[in-house]
Amino acid sequence: MAVVVFDAYGTLFDLNGLADIARPLFDSQLAARAFCRRWRQLHLEFAWQAALVEQYRDFDQLAKQALDAAVAEHNLVHPHVDVIAADLLKSMQTLPVYPDVKPMLEELTTYRLAILSNGTLRALQASAVANDVLFSFDFILSVDPVRTYKPSRKAYALAQSAFGIEKRDILFVSSNSWDVAGAKAYGFRTCWCNRTKSPYLSPGQRPDYMIATLSELPAILSECIR
Repeated sequence: MAVVVFDAYGTLFDLNGLADIARPLFDSQLAARAFCRRWRQLHLEFAWQAALVEQYRDFDQLAKQALDAAVAEHNLVHPHVDVIAADLLKSMQTLPVYPDVKPMLEELTTYRLAILSNGTLRALQASAVANDVLFSFDFILSVDPVRTYKPSRKAYALAQSAFGIEKRDILFVSSNSWDVAGAKAYGFRTCWCNRTKSPYLSPGQRPDYMIATLSELPAILSECIR
């Protein structure tokens, strides 16, 4: 198994810093973090709804709509709410990688690698360029061409088609349990990167491997190919 496909948001790219941008809107950092988690939840819910009703809007559009909804839900009244919202959306285009990403990529130079994400290609490429990891990947794949969202089988098929290999020869790595379950159902081998030490809640499809950080992934791959 010499092909590894990564999810982007929460797996490679770190969303936690968004709470620092939202902080002026709230009385505490804890409240800002809760707001950003809710924004993320709405973003995913809007994506899945768009996929189910077959009325596709790209992930950047949905990010703004979800942010507007989160602001309304929290009844935020602040003189700079529009400026801060714009800064949040702009930051989504150049998210930092987690500290474990670059060392991990340096250990996987003999593997073929890709990103498969619900994000737009421009956002994914911009974040990869900002972190100097663009050329670590053979492919950066957005769901835009198939106009649906993970965990649709059409989304995971993009990775199989790009590499032209059997499903079982791809290891899919994600920090999102629903994403792991979708990839497993499609036929990939899967690795859940449980960054938040959460219970695995997705029913029916258990990951093949579980790790706490991406630093553990090279050892997993060494075991796979023995």
